[in-house]
Amino acid sequence: MVYFEYMNEGGFLLEEKKEDKRFFRLSFWWVEHRAGLQRLGYLFFILIDACLLLFVFWNLLDAFAISSLKEERAVAQMVAYGQSDLNAYTRAHRAQDLVEGRPQVFSTGSGRYDVYTTLQNPNTDWWAEFTYSFATNSGSTDSQKGFILPGEEKPVVVLGIESGTPLTSTSLSLETVRWHRIDHHLVADYQTWIKDRSAIDALDTQFSQESYVDGKTYGRATFSLKNDTAFSYYDLGLFVLLKRGSAVVGINRTTLSVIESGEKVDVTLNWFGTLPSVTQVEVIPELNVFDLDAYKPLSGETTRDTRTRVFR
Repeated sequence: MVYFEYMNEGGFLLEEKKEDKRFFRLSFWWVEHRAGLQRLGYLFFILIDACLLLFVFWNLLDAFAISSLKEERAVAQMVAYGQSDLNAYTRAHRAQDLVEGRPQVFSTGSGRYDVYTTLQNPNTDWWAEFTYSFATNSGSTDSQKGFILPGEEKPVVVLGIESGTPLTSTSLSLETVRWHRIDHHLVADYQTWIKDRSAIDALDTQFSQESYVDGKTYGRATFSLKNDTAFSYYDLGLFVLLKRGSAVVGINRTTLSVIESGEKVDVTLNWFGTLPSVTQVEVIPELNVFDLDAYKPLSGETTRDTRTRVFR
């Protein structure tokens, strides 16, 4: 093929003519080699697809034929070692046993007795529901139900046990204990959370001996209970301990059917029978803050609304 070059007077191509010449050469080269480049592109993609298919085939062959037994053994070892680690973790973070106090027996006269002890929960992330009874020298008491919150120490009692023989020895028997772990997604800071829900204080506690018409006396404990929480409660239990110094000399229990938020309630509790010498009265509220049935719903509130309000 013959190329014509146009020269100016100095013998050089103009710049426009140089650009035209380069474009012409590139266009001619593309037209001449386009079919070969297309074939080369097809071969490249075929080669890539073949490599991918070979890679998949090799991995399937390796997984199901060559390395399957080795991988099964490796998985079995991981499961075995993982179970050991899980068992060690579970044992290290399991709930510790409840700590029992020394049981005491109080005679209330006429062959009737009250049995009292304390139970302590050393766990900060676990609370428990339990059933219990007391074994005495005259037999076992009926089973009772109870609960204990994280870090709590509380009374455990059976009142009004009738016995033809004096009760001289007794021991607490925890028949069943069901542990519940605090969900920290719902309760991030338990100490603040429980403080906001258990601010129920006994005020102006007093104990006095009153006389019947026939001259006999009975004991009377009086106090005011103030609910400083933002919640209203059903069936609030109250343990009332009579003390002489730091020693417990009498125990009783009562229940308030309902106490409203911010309400102050006057409570009177009578003691009949043998009266001990008393220097102070201690009142211990008993409230399961994890039980939604303990909360009085707001007007028009559903159970789901109550749960959201309680655990927010």
